[in-house]
Amino acid sequence: MFQFLKQCYKFVNQEWQHAVREQLPDQGFELRFRESCVKHLSDWNISQGHEMCLGCGLDTASGVLHEVDIVAQHPDLTAILEIKNRQTFPPDKNDVIIFFAKIFDYLALNPTLLLKEICPAFMSNTHFEESALAACLGLGIHPIGPDLRPLPILFDNAGRMEVERQKGTVLPSDVLDQFEDFCAQLNRFCSILSETWLSSRCGYQSEDRIVLRAAGYLHTRELSQEFRQLNNDCSRLVGEFKKAKHGAAV
Repeated sequence: MFQFLKQCYKFVNQEWQHAVREQLPDQGFELRFRESCVKHLSDWNISQGHEMCLGCGLDTASGVLHEVDIVAQHPDLTAILEIKNRQTFPPDKNDVIIFFAKIFDYLALNPTLLLKEICPAFMSNTHFEESALAACLGLGIHPIGPDLRPLPILFDNAGRMEVERQKGTVLPSDVLDQFEDFCAQLNRFCSILSETWLSSRCGYQSEDRIVLRAAGYLHTRELSQEFRQLNNDCSRLVGEFKKAKHGAAV
């Protein structure tokens, strides 16, 4: 999961800034990302454009097939990605809920999908509307955008900073306190969302039956603000660690 989400975040925040634009409604955002996945995720099976069968020839319970932007398959995991690059308005809650409903339409007819972990993710080249970010967090979808890291990337960044601290990078006491607070808040946030992930919410029972566990009652709009703050704190702390490391080197 981490490998795929890292590629998503890297593409939005780095690669797309230098990519060739196309005369397409999304400027070639989806096309360039698919090319990036094929190049950098060589051990993953990346779906073709206009994929209508979730990358493995599946039908839906509704009998209506849905186009899914990217399906990335690994032996133990299926990543399902919605991609938006709209310049006029950001993703809203309906975009997220429709994406979630598409996934459940496939699950309702194909319980064996749950034999592997499923990682839904929503990637946008613009900032998320508050309701969209709240919906992502409530439905167990990883949001990815400009300076918006999904939880696994936040944990990775925290881990890298901790390694630097243990290697002796000297930090001002107030920055060290802020880093410890950040780690504590990140752990708390992860605990709150632990029941929302699709693989925690749903389970395979037989070839014609799935189990679904109720999970919710979260104040997701407040969580969305906290999630943005965690991302802002992470960016600032990464800068502080780089500054401290550079100062030590000098």
